[in-house]
Amino acid sequence: MTFKSILVHLDIEARAERRIAFALQLAGRFDAELNCACFADPTFALAMGRSAALAVNIMRRDAAAIEARQRDLHEQIMQNAPFRTHVEWFAEITDPTTTIIKRARCADLVVLFRLDKGHAYDSHRTADQGAVLLSAGRPLLIPSPTMNALVPRTVVVAWKDTRETRRSIADAIPLLQQAEDVVLLSVRETDYDNDPAEDIMHYLIRYNVRARRLIEPLRLGSTGEAIIDIATELQADLIVAGGYGHSRFRERIFGGVTQHLLQHCPQHLLLSN
Repeated sequence: MTFKSILVHLDIEARAERRIAFALQLAGRFDAELNCACFADPTFALAMGRSAALAVNIMRRDAAAIEARQRDLHEQIMQNAPFRTHVEWFAEITDPTTTIIKRARCADLVVLFRLDKGHAYDSHRTADQGAVLLSAGRPLLIPSPTMNALVPRTVVVAWKDTRETRRSIADAIPLLQQAEDVVLLSVRETDYDNDPAEDIMHYLIRYNVRARRLIEPLRLGSTGEAIIDIATELQADLIVAGGYGHSRFRERIFGGVTQHLLQHCPQHLLLSN
């Protein structure tokens, strides 16, 4: 198993150098087609005291600035990948979240980066990670804040016998196969006598994944905190977990573990829903 097509979104206002380098390294590791995308919407400018004509002019200037930045990003990608034939570029003035979800139908893996330090979330400029996770039907990889190359030597799989976790393990097989140490981690919240983890261990062995079992008691704090703490102690490069949540009236509702990992995980993070 491998990733044949990777979709990466480059936020229009973020620093691009490390993001491009990460994306190219990841695609090179799997010899995958890399689909680089940049989508953004002009900010709606109509406000009290402004005429409609003035608002339209502001939005047109914003759209022109978006197109100029997209051209600049395209040029940066081509400068870093002049001889790669499997790099595609997609740029539109459109809502980034809904367009990424549509584009994900042709990808094995979606990569969305965390916000740069000091940047606030703007739905016109940045794809919503939670919405993509719940709606794209593809695994979501969120690189670490450092954006170091993903070399999955040690991988922690946050194990819980749920649909989402099963999906995340299947989706992560290409990365797990490359790892030297895969730790199937259970944080003991209840009695695990009926935990079918041995079945999952056998499943991983069939894919030549070197896995071991680790059961830890819940420490002070939440399960999400415990997963991150243990992964940090193990010097893990990647955490794989199920993404628990649902959409209701366009409001995303996540479980505590998923929310904590999305907000605080210092490692590379792969989530599936």
